[in-house]
Amino acid sequence: MKSRTCLVLLFVAFASILALATAFEPEVVATNPKLASFTEAFYPPQVLNVTDGVYVARGYNRDNPVLIEGTDGLIVIDPGESITAAEIVKKAFNESLDNIFERKPVKAIIYTHHHDCHIHGASVFAGNNSTEIIASENFNQTLFADWFGQLFPGRAIGGGMMSGALFGRDPGYDSGGALFAVQWRGPSGYMPPTITVKDSMDINISGVRLNLFTVPGETRDVLVVWLPEKKLMVQIANFYEAFPAITTLRGAYPRDPLSYVDSIDFYRSLNAEYLVLCHGPHPILKGAENISRELTNYRDAIQFIHDQTVQYMNRGLTPGEIKGLVKLPAHLAEDPYLQQIYGQVDRNIYEIFWWYRGYFTGRCRDLYTYSPQDEAEMAAELAGGVEELADRARQALDEGKAEWALELADDVLILDPKNAGARETKNLSVITLAEKTFNAQERNYLLSEYLLETGQVKITPGGFKAIDDHFVPFMPMSDLLRIMAVRLNATKSLDKDMIVALSLTDTKNSGEPSDYSLHIRTGILEALPREAENAEFTVTTDSLVWKNLGLGKLDPQEAVEKGEVTIAGGEPEAFYEFLGLFN
Repeated sequence: MKSRTCLVLLFVAFASILALATAFEPEVVATNPKLASFTEAFYPPQVLNVTDGVYVARGYNRDNPVLIEGTDGLIVIDPGESITAAEIVKKAFNESLDNIFERKPVKAIIYTHHHDCHIHGASVFAGNNSTEIIASENFNQTLFADWFGQLFPGRAIGGGMMSGALFGRDPGYDSGGALFAVQWRGPSGYMPPTITVKDSMDINISGVRLNLFTVPGETRDVLVVWLPEKKLMVQIANFYEAFPAITTLRGAYPRDPLSYVDSIDFYRSLNAEYLVLCHGPHPILKGAENISRELTNYRDAIQFIHDQTVQYMNRGLTPGEIKGLVKLPAHLAEDPYLQQIYGQVDRNIYEIFWWYRGYFTGRCRDLYTYSPQDEAEMAAELAGGVEELADRARQALDEGKAEWALELADDVLILDPKNAGARETKNLSVITLAEKTFNAQERNYLLSEYLLETGQVKITPGGFKAIDDHFVPFMPMSDLLRIMAVRLNATKSLDKDMIVALSLTDTKNSGEPSDYSLHIRTGILEALPREAENAEFTVTTDSLVWKNLGLGKLDPQEAVEKGEVTIAGGEPEAFYEFLGLFN
């Protein structure tokens, strides 16, 4: 990237970046032809007619927004990843459908689930407080627990690396994200749900009858849309045009693999004539027989990998052993909707194993855990020294064992970060693996780490402060307090035993707790929704101010000076000291 501008991601945090100079900086990283062909199928972007009154915009952003036309209004399903993306999609719909948004208002927006590429474009399509926003009953809880919660910084980094956001549209690196070809980062136009669905709901919007069903799988808040009069289903998160990832490389809440199977079995029961996918280059399937076949193959593939993994687990095998034994049957491996462009069989075997029994394989050798430093030191000792280990890494690469070369070179760099030979071997290994794989997640993650470690891109530290201001007012207090708990600096607080009372002025008549007891005790924060006993002082403020303080977005001294926070029973300095215990 010698001639390219470094991308700074303001929405993620990163503890430290290893910025080492390197002579190996390819301007173009070749893409596996299979992945290249898949990504090219997204082009040109198009508004496709599914059937009378139903349209899908394919290839304009990370999801495929769906538009349903009613008698006097419109329904939008999954409005896109940002205001920028949604404006592009809206323009495309207007150009293809005779300015349809000028002729009819949007009566409802439906979120199929909480992932960012499906929710941030809502305001572009919504009317003036007249548009209903519909989602699963589990939507809000899942949004903040899984994304804007205690794991936000790490998942934001992982998401950027997995999706290829670090190199954006650089033609020398970008090959899409399997489920999408392009992405448009930008401001959020998210709007919270006004109607939530528990289990199922029948609703008529602008003369269009909709059946909405909750069908957990990839997330716990998946909503499927069924138009019974057209025998048309719009779905996401359980069936893709790619082998599923039980858990993605960015990290995600653990997913029950059998919930995918159960949800797809429900899809099969509907006998759809039309199936619309909110991801992928070919978002429309037609014909009940064709749809049934693809759904059956998909659920069979998930169940096959699951059942075989569990069978071998019961025989005492480890996931590393199981992955060498379990392969998809030929008729499934050849199915175009089961290509390992996104998820991978071997990674799913590990995820299924961990879902049921955690990290311990049952072998005594795996009782003991080692840090990367420990493993690197052992590898160097066995090789005869750090330089000898660097030589072994290069030898592995020359022998075509790029995975081993990557690991061994990385061990050297842990012990000797400035080792030029190991750096070159690692760089070459990563590029070799990226060019070989046709799995988009793997390629993007490999290239992201390469660009970060060679200093060609940087991630600006942000932590929880980087949570979009747009979402802070909607954050449940329980999630905010969980974030504060993981922000607590254990070293600073190991000798502390103090209780602080929190009184919120704007929740007293809302049904939400207004009083909290915040107890810092030997390295942990216990936050309870009740009046505090024996508090050292009381903090009085409103919920939004407290959320911004808890996320580190607001300076506590400034908040006190402006009168946004009052302290009773103690001095403001005690309050500043209290918040100073949080990273």
